[in-house]
Amino acid sequence: MLKQKQEQQYIFPYHHIPYLDKNRVVNRYRILEWGFKYFCYLLHIKDKIESFNPKSVLDVGCGDGRLLGILDKNINKTGVDFSEKAINFAKVFYPEIEFYKKDAREINEEFDMVVAMEVLEHVPDEGINTFLKTLEKQTKRGGCCIISVPTKIQPLNKKHYRHYNLELFKKQLNDSNIRMEIGSVEYIYKEPFCLKFYKKLTFNRFWVFEINFINKFIWQYIWKKLRIADEKNGHCMVITLKNE
Repeated sequence: MLKQKQEQQYIFPYHHIPYLDKNRVVNRYRILEWGFKYFCYLLHIKDKIESFNPKSVLDVGCGDGRLLGILDKNINKTGVDFSEKAINFAKVFYPEIEFYKKDAREINEEFDMVVAMEVLEHVPDEGINTFLKTLEKQTKRGGCCIISVPTKIQPLNKKHYRHYNLELFKKQLNDSNIRMEIGSVEYIYKEPFCLKFYKKLTFNRFWVFEINFINKFIWQYIWKKLRIADEKNGHCMVITLKNE
């Protein structure tokens, strides 16, 4: 019984919540300011993948494996990322999943579903064609590839080469000369002023706080009312490519 309780403590590696900053001052918390948006497109993509009932999924640029970790356990899942730190985290969090620290081009298998979630914006211009060709090569005939990217609604992040609209994505797809075609395009997460105000109120340079019952209400509202957006206000674009 005691062992079981101890094991339950490791749902999250709680020893890593507090940390030392550069001045060796202890901070007791960590927070992801864009957590609502992140879970909006993460869970939306999860549901979309599972709606296709794939037997196998490859997550290209899998990071710490969060997407694969929440997918149905009956799916054969593989993750690849060139970041050693990310893959080490993924292997610890989800030891039942196959993770590889390598270039995606080194994965020679084919999968029912290939996913590149928030990856394409990190690929330099000269590498786009190769990257898209790699995704096509790894997608079985009759399978699908899901790509998500930040839209131009958002200011360009300093870690990104570009943000997207559909016109830009179509141009890159055509330039890559691959046979996969667009099956669907969705825009995920819109953020009205009231939500921006709430985020500023609860997360700023002076304080950070969470009110559980308000958070629950806001999340339910976001999922039901703000998750599905359009090209004028959507923060994330999710494209499904079919490999017929």
